[in-house]
Amino acid sequence: MTKWVAAFAIMLIMVGSFAFGARTADAQQAITVNEQGYENQFPDGLRFHLEAESSSPIEEIRVYVRKLGQSSRSVYRTVEFEPGERVSGEALFQSKTANEFIPTGTRLSYHFDIRTADGQRLETEPQVLVYLNRGLDWDSVSDGLINVYYYHHTSQSEERANQVLEVAADTYAHMGPILGVELTEPMNLVVYSDYADMRAALQTSSRVAQQRLRTLGQAFTNERTLLVDGSNDPFVGDNILTTTAHEFTHLLVADAAGTAYGQVYVWLNEGLAVYSEGGNTEFGLYVNTAIRNDAVPPLASLRTYAGTPQETLRNYGLGHSVVTYMLDTYGTEKMTRLFDAIRTMHNFEKSLETAYGLTIIELDNEWRESLGLAPRELSTPVLPAFQAIPTRRPTPIPAGSAQQAPAPQATERPTATPMPKNEPAPTYTPMPAPATAAPPAAPSGGGCGAPPPRSAGRSLPTEVASVALLAGPLGLLAFGAARRRDRDG
Repeated sequence: MTKWVAAFAIMLIMVGSFAFGARTADAQQAITVNEQGYENQFPDGLRFHLEAESSSPIEEIRVYVRKLGQSSRSVYRTVEFEPGERVSGEALFQSKTANEFIPTGTRLSYHFDIRTADGQRLETEPQVLVYLNRGLDWDSVSDGLINVYYYHHTSQSEERANQVLEVAADTYAHMGPILGVELTEPMNLVVYSDYADMRAALQTSSRVAQQRLRTLGQAFTNERTLLVDGSNDPFVGDNILTTTAHEFTHLLVADAAGTAYGQVYVWLNEGLAVYSEGGNTEFGLYVNTAIRNDAVPPLASLRTYAGTPQETLRNYGLGHSVVTYMLDTYGTEKMTRLFDAIRTMHNFEKSLETAYGLTIIELDNEWRESLGLAPRELSTPVLPAFQAIPTRRPTPIPAGSAQQAPAPQATERPTATPMPKNEPAPTYTPMPAPATAAPPAAPSGGGCGAPPPRSAGRSLPTEVASVALLAGPLGLLAFGAARRRDRDG
């Protein structure tokens, strides 16, 4: 594994700031930067500072910051200083605001724009940093464009990081050709050896969610970064490997679709992610029940997921089933063509017709027939796509209700409203309840962009993990290690 690329970024983080002098090539623009840099003030953000002088009074300084990910958008902050010929000033770039969130692992580029009273102007050369929790002994492993950041917390920290890197690299080797993705920009994965450290890096959530749900992984498609719980905790178990494969696939899907990522229907996005982990037999419980009860919804209605936890688990399984059918029947080339069309046409259903020669209803019917279901009439009304779903609080499911999961082993999931386009995709698992705790309450709705409340179910070790129903992409069904042992044993 080569470490030098990511290690250089970490060196910048640890040093935090650096000083140098720079004069413009034009002698008439005598603006000199004596010192520039930043201080990592995680979790609040970054404080940029600059010292400069000029033959004419300096009147304005801005610092421009850009996330090096899917977007090329830059934002700026005004540097506060007393105007004069020799100035020193600072600007705080916050990482958690109503309009801005910087996930850890994000690569950032920044530069200063300096202007004087007589019209002189100087833009400094862009500098690159990686935003990480401060106060931790960060290190990294890399295979080129996939970088895994970790810190030395236990003797197993480096081993965990290498496992994550191997899974991500294998996922890229497997799914990259299917999606038509060839990485040209880095993907960063951050492995936390202590969940308290990871919690500090997550977006703000309700106190109940923080106490009762544990985030196993969270993908940030715009920033090309992924946070993973790699703590040495039997509660986490081997989830780190399936979480990495699933969520890393979401990063690859976003890379394949580019600016049209929001056009990718969720059944396809999640179906590909489940496919990347080799499938999931637990989803099959819900799929088989839906087939037996003729409760398979139209694909056109699964633009995003909403409804009861059982319905969402069913839809995860249905997405995986459709993706498997598409790849087995038509091969990988047409899937590659589909994403190429999505990227250029910005319309999923037209892209599907271009790549496969099928309308979404025709694909739906082919797939239904492969399951032994009768095809739908082409004139059958299609349920509306969930484009704007308000915050909702579903009615708790009483014990013994017909809406309960089809088998005692089935996992109930909390519901949540869709997140804004291309927002993070957390993977959740319920926190173990204290020995004297009462049985958990039934699920209630979560907010858009915050972890939802805990799911209903039994306490560990027999309870499996919960999933967040988020729209773009959704979370991953992550099974607890104890449940794995029960099933495999």
